[in-house]
Amino acid sequence: MKSNFLFILFLFLRINTWGQNIIVIDKQTISNGKLIQLTSNSSSDLDKRYALKFINAFTKDTVVNYINGVQHAHCSPPNSIFFINDSTGFFTESGGCYACYDWLFRTTDRGLTWKFIESGSRTTGNSMNFRLNNQSFYMFNELQGIIIWELKEGELFYSLSSDGGINWEKKSHLALKNTDKKQIQNISFSADGQVTIICSEAYFIESDRKRVEIIQSSNYGKSFEKIK
Repeated sequence: MKSNFLFILFLFLRINTWGQNIIVIDKQTISNGKLIQLTSNSSSDLDKRYALKFINAFTKDTVVNYINGVQHAHCSPPNSIFFINDSTGFFTESGGCYACYDWLFRTTDRGLTWKFIESGSRTTGNSMNFRLNNQSFYMFNELQGIIIWELKEGELFYSLSSDGGINWEKKSHLALKNTDKKQIQNISFSADGQVTIICSEAYFIESDRKRVEIIQSSNYGKSFEKIK
């Protein structure tokens, strides 16, 4: 009976501390070994719904900073984080009820305050295969970053930053010719400036899979070339 009472008390305290059980949306381990988590709960207070947890891997000490004072797009909750260091980082929102939103927010104080960043997204909607998240967004270092938006009729649309993700310049490059059916299937990044994009026609079953084509940059997205 005593153990059951303690278990019920634990659940009560957990629920009343957070409002509901915590859901980890995304997580990242930065270079100093610290684990950062983007979490959510179903609190009725919108300023308490999303939070960042900074967990020291050695001492297990945890700091929780709520993402408050941010106007979220309709039906577009935070979906990923990307931190350059212990203080400067980003979270992304992607989705929408009636329009498609791809929003980027930046912090320099470990998530205490946030600034909306004009990243070059189109509110009317980007490719549904790759929305704004940490599959399409990457910071190579404290200055240089890239966002891959879409491949449309062989033309690659993307944005570049050279000032730590504060400002973004929209770019496009005719990467593939006569390939209006090609779509982005996968994107990979490396910290030394390489971006590799695998493209192919859409398929439903394995027997319909077509030959892939690969677009690559080795200079932080300044130029791209087809390598296969």
